[in-house]
Amino acid sequence: MKRWIVSLALLCATTVWAAPEWVRGEITKLAAEKAQVTVRHEAIKSMGMDAMTMPYRVTNAALLKGFKPGDAVRFTVKMQGDAMLIDALEHAP
Repeated sequence: MKRWIVSLALLCATTVWAAPEWVRGEITKLAAEKAQVTVRHEAIKSMGMDAMTMPYRVTNAALLKGFKPGDAVRFTVKMQGDAMLIDALEHAP
């Protein structure tokens, strides 16, 4: 029982304290009125996704302010229900 509790505690600690994975990509399409952006991006290892181009909704349309197609970006994603949402977006250094 003690080993199970320690394992559970370690799992929770790594889940809660794990830093988000920043993913690099390029904006190919922007639909701010829909809070949606299409990004050609590298693999997202934490989600088991290969590199691809796909549309994402953003958690807040204000995240898209100052961006345009062709911009190099980096972003983080989170799962909300069965949808992947971009919750942080910035110009790539």
